[in-house]
Amino acid sequence: MTLSINTNTSAMAALQSLSQTTAALNSTENEVSTGKKVSSASDNPAVYAIAQTMNANISGLSAVSDGLSLGAQVVNTASTAADNISSVLQTLQNTVTEAGTDGIDTATMEQQIADSINQINAFARNSTFNGVNVLTTTADSGASKSQANIVMSLDGSQMTIANQATAVSTGATTLSDALGLTSNLGAGNDATASTQSVLGASSTGVNLATSSSLSSGDFSDGNAIVLTNSDGSTTTFEFDSSGTAQTNANSNATDPSTSNAGKNTTVVVTVDKTNESTSQMLGDLVTAMNNNGYTASMQDDGSIDIVGGGVTQATETLNAANGSTGGGFAASTTLSSSKAAIDTIQAAITKMNTISTNLGATTQEITGMQSFTSDLSDALTTGVGGLTDADLSSASAQLTSLQTKQQLAIQSLSIANSQSQSILKLFQG
Repeated sequence: MTLSINTNTSAMAALQSLSQTTAALNSTENEVSTGKKVSSASDNPAVYAIAQTMNANISGLSAVSDGLSLGAQVVNTASTAADNISSVLQTLQNTVTEAGTDGIDTATMEQQIADSINQINAFARNSTFNGVNVLTTTADSGASKSQANIVMSLDGSQMTIANQATAVSTGATTLSDALGLTSNLGAGNDATASTQSVLGASSTGVNLATSSSLSSGDFSDGNAIVLTNSDGSTTTFEFDSSGTAQTNANSNATDPSTSNAGKNTTVVVTVDKTNESTSQMLGDLVTAMNNNGYTASMQDDGSIDIVGGGVTQATETLNAANGSTGGGFAASTTLSSSKAAIDTIQAAITKMNTISTNLGATTQEITGMQSFTSDLSDALTTGVGGLTDADLSSASAQLTSLQTKQQLAIQSLSIANSQSQSILKLFQG
């Protein structure tokens, strides 16, 4: 064996072993102190990059969850107001029905009607959350927005909580406008609470009767139902059998008692004569009337009650060029004021039910997305943990082993360094 004081191979080997053990020990101690096996890019570049992307998604989902919570409160606020409004409408129907009884003070009943409608508007105006009100317009409520856009996912897709008042009646200012109460019952404006004589002798609506001879020929292209309004203007609902959904041909076809006063308006009512029954085509006509400022409802006998817009007459016109026989719509009769008022309230209840249903469906959708977002966030968090978290039980055992190895490496290095001292004995006399 060659002994050298310049090159101590044993010390070099012991030093290399000690360095490796110390590096492993430092890494293990870092795992124990941080709880992560990958806490920086130097630990594992690929895993670190994946974990950082997943952490960014978790942070984004937190923002999505906050947005959904905000949207849920907007809908909950509107739903609470809608429940109260529905209760007022039920009371209002009772009031209007009682008013048809002889001996009832009409003036008192009209005041109750005005108070109820003003209460409906008050509920709608105050259903504002964080500057958003979906039950009435911003001008009427003072809210900064009349609809809410909510981010629902990490890709930025949004759900819109639409304004419910304009959804059921284009151009409505207040919820009572949207429900057809202000124009059809003539309710006051919160300040004067004055009403028209809705329960008196004046005409407030017509009944469009249908005879037993009503057939698909009455819905031939070019045939129409013409409503004459109290201001002399007419609104013509002309049939078209192209088989697509009912549409409005005239964008100005709103409430004839206001913006269309003095104008003659034509609205296309699309019916599918091949696949629809007569009652379904009548339903298309009712829908078109409701979409254009009137309050129309089909009766059990197949006739149509029409109120709102000051309508005074409803007549059928035939397009002889198409060879249509028609004639199934009988001459309209004037509705009694109390009957017209009841029809108006019932139509308002139906519209309010639609609003409540829309809000309920939106609530379910938001709740579902909240649950999904929470589950997805948990799954990503678990995934990040699986990639980066340290196994502390294993790290603890490894720490003890490395500490022992470090001590042995130090001892080996000490022995290796002492070997050079033995050379001195060769030179002793």
